[in-house]
Amino acid sequence: MKPRTSGEDRIDRVLIDLIQPSDYVTWEYFSRQRLLATRIVASRQPTRARVLDIGCGHGALSLTLSENAGFDIVAMDILEARVSSVRAKRAVRDPAAAARVQIVRADAETLPYRDESFDAVAATEVLEHLDEPGRMLSEATRVLRPGGRFFMTTPNAQALPYRILRFLPHAMVSRLAASMTQKMLHPDLLHDHGPAGSEGHPDRHRREGFTLREIAILGSRAGLRMDLGYTYRIPLPDRVMKITPRALSRSVAHLGTRPLPLGLQLYAEFTKT
Repeated sequence: MKPRTSGEDRIDRVLIDLIQPSDYVTWEYFSRQRLLATRIVASRQPTRARVLDIGCGHGALSLTLSENAGFDIVAMDILEARVSSVRAKRAVRDPAAAARVQIVRADAETLPYRDESFDAVAATEVLEHLDEPGRMLSEATRVLRPGGRFFMTTPNAQALPYRILRFLPHAMVSRLAASMTQKMLHPDLLHDHGPAGSEGHPDRHRREGFTLREIAILGSRAGLRMDLGYTYRIPLPDRVMKITPRALSRSVAHLGTRPLPLGLQLYAEFTKT
């Protein structure tokens, strides 16, 4: 096993302080943010970097990158409730680091920034919520500087549960999804059955995920070259994994970010060509 670095330890400390993980569900969220944070930090240039966090949620990734790596961050989300949540968290963090975090409410498909204004862009669990995912990738390319990096996660359309559910009757899928998805987390089953709100709500899944090939093609059309892509995360819904003993939750969640065929999620990194 590769030894941990001091930078990874610092990322862990900040994320644990922000997330306060306890059970598997929160450790899984921690592990995903840790995956993104460590990869973005590893890609940093010698100069101070500017990073756009599209769909920043409650700000764990944005605040960690600011506090741990000294990046200038734009934390962006379409929902005012999440934007307000990030503002509240920023207000009680280290003032010097907080000053490097700009918080904006905006649409991922129409980024309000000039061309070539960021060194890196992250979009964690965003693509599946968009009407035109290719447009968001094109916008990310536009605002990236030459050689800039794009980091993303999204559900894996070829995950084992999806493959099984396609053979089941619609009524059975509906019952399973209603009992196994979580209201405040991204559904891990088919988007039509999740409890994420009304038809037009930003949190509602427009589709159940993407394949690595689809992501590579969408990226290429937008001017992005995929450098790394793999599927990960143990293919069981959160409510099933929630019974994991708390003493094992962190280890199981951390192992879940390693490459795993038919895993629930997809991770990818791109470079602007």
